Amino acid sequence: MTRGHGLRQYRACVRCRSRKTRCDLQSLGEPGKPPCAKCVREGAECILAGSRRGGDFSHLRHGQHQKKRPRQDTTPSTSLADHASPRQTKAGEEPIHESLQNPYDALLILAHTAGRSGDSAHFERTAGAFSNQGHGDSVVVATGLGMPSSMAPSEAVGLDAPNSPPLGPGSNKMDDPRIRAYPPIENGTIEPALLVQLLHLYAKKYHPFCPIVPATVLRPERIQNTIDNEPFLLTSVLVVASKDQPDLVDLHKSIWNYMRQLILDVVLGMASIRNVGCVEGLLLLGEWTLLNQGHTDDGGEGAAWSILGLAVRLAYLLRLEDSSFKGNGGEVDASIQRERLAWTFIYLSDRQISIRMGQAFWCRGPALSARFTANDFPALQPRDPYDEDYASLIQAQVELTTLFGNAHDILFASRSRTAEIMMRGDYTKYVDDTSKALSAWKHAWRPLAVSPHLKSCLTLMQEYLRLYVNAFAFQAVLYRAWASNISSSDSNEIDNSRTTLVFPDSTMASPDARSIYEAVNAAETLLKIVVEDIDPEKHLRYMPARFYLYEIHSSVFLYKAHASGAISSGKHVQTASLMQRFISALKLAAVDENHIASRYAKLLDRLWFHRPEATLAADEHPETPNFEVKNPGMSDSLSMLGLDINRTQVTVFDDIGLQPFDCTDTMDGLFAIPPVFPWDQCGFLSNVT
Repeated sequence: MTRGHGLRQYRACVRCRSRKTRCDLQSLGEPGKPPCAKCVREGAECILAGSRRGGDFSHLRHGQHQKKRPRQDTTPSTSLADHASPRQTKAGEEPIHESLQNPYDALLILAHTAGRSGDSAHFERTAGAFSNQGHGDSVVVATGLGMPSSMAPSEAVGLDAPNSPPLGPGSNKMDDPRIRAYPPIENGTIEPALLVQLLHLYAKKYHPFCPIVPATVLRPERIQNTIDNEPFLLTSVLVVASKDQPDLVDLHKSIWNYMRQLILDVVLGMASIRNVGCVEGLLLLGEWTLLNQGHTDDGGEGAAWSILGLAVRLAYLLRLEDSSFKGNGGEVDASIQRERLAWTFIYLSDRQISIRMGQAFWCRGPALSARFTANDFPALQPRDPYDEDYASLIQAQVELTTLFGNAHDILFASRSRTAEIMMRGDYTKYVDDTSKALSAWKHAWRPLAVSPHLKSCLTLMQEYLRLYVNAFAFQAVLYRAWASNISSSDSNEIDNSRTTLVFPDSTMASPDARSIYEAVNAAETLLKIVVEDIDPEKHLRYMPARFYLYEIHSSVFLYKAHASGAISSGKHVQTASLMQRFISALKLAAVDENHIASRYAKLLDRLWFHRPEATLAADEHPETPNFEVKNPGMSDSLSMLGLDINRTQVTVFDDIGLQPFDCTDTMDGLFAIPPVFPWDQCGFLSNVT
């Protein structure tokens, strides 16, 4: 069709044309050129479809006015492009109302929006990290210890082991041929003394967040038995422990290369790898997202998703799900206890990553007839008064993850179901029921006897669930406003002063006010926990990647809530203060610019404290008035709060609108199940400088 008929106004790729879906070639990379947003999300090759129509009629189109876009199908998967934002920018730009229901959506929004404040080449590099064209040569390393290269191995990892037997190069135990046969030791990659020190480092810094590794594997005196029986799990521990040591970059690469050989054995179904330790090692790799360390052939952007999927399949192959059924009573041997713990972590990891990415679940989880408690995990129960109660911590996570899964299954059962409950508004009963269940869970686990930073991690999960559920009401308001605007778009008697506002009479006048305020409070609480309760250098630096993603989701949600008018501009100063404190915490957690926390800090700083290029360009048009801070007391408030921010740095949401959020279709990110997902944020942000 010609543009004169107003039917075809953009090109489409082969996949989008075959599916008859909207092909977004404007959000990522160079406008009008592949890849499109959908192919990037699904990890597929994007090829522009050729035209099946002959002739060149461009000379007939010159000078013609573009006609009004035809009405789109009013399903949640379409972009809310025709809905005017309460913070409208210059004419000609599409308002943005794409979905924000999980950290994966937040990553897309953050990359797209923050990229607008820099040059276009920088954003193209950032967005290009989602493509299947590689990540360049940068290596993501981080240090929590900042040691000089001249230090000894024991000093390099910053830990002493006074109670451990001497296992230096001169130790008789280290001369055992079976120990020397371990490939990384045999080829000179790592010395036995450094291996022991890395085990201590892992046990102190990483193990508390995911206590799945058996205690015997972390004991230096059992190193010979570990090498004989648990080579996969041992290598996984070494990979995790060495990833944050800048002076061990070469060692980390070498161990990771050996790790990839072992993973290939798992893929090929080698009998030597079929054991519970292999499942545990895969879970560790997926939890800390260790892939894409500067390699172009290391599994792609969906590495963590794929690794955890591999762990699920191997667990089923080993029939670990049988351990989720309780027997007739009596004492359970240690091997069954280990299998039960591994299957429990399979359930936790599968649910958590699927919810974070808006995907379907892979494993069935524990048996419906069995309710496991801390007593079912005797290996994790405290033996001394000062030991961590990991068993109760796991039980609390299982109960909270079950609430997560139920909410996800109900609110996002299918595309049509989600659209239906958004329009009818009957999701409120599910939100209320979840809130009641959360209150009961919080009351039950308030006296949990674990360290403050572990309890803070559990609170982060609880607050994120509160945000996840209540934010559904916020997204429903945006969707209904867009649908209403579409239905009345042909009318010439529309009060534009009100239809352009999502919340024309403030949030309090909305039927969903309570849920929206709950979501905002949950997002702010997530940031406050990191700022006030978690030491950035001792704990935040070593936390699994999912906790960073919870914070990214909350930060982007607050930005979007302000931009849509759900939060008054008068509260922006307090929110900006909180965001600056959170960004400062990320900078403290990151010991160099390549650390994941440093990259997120830079993107959030661009998002919150720098005006987008679109806004600056709009100032050049005479019909667009200059934007100024609407709150006359904002500068005074900034000074009172001690913020080192001037008036031009603070992003005023009246300037922005919702345009920066136009990087995904409204609901596509919630229901599409692609084969590979760009979840690994290290590769995703590898080119951010």
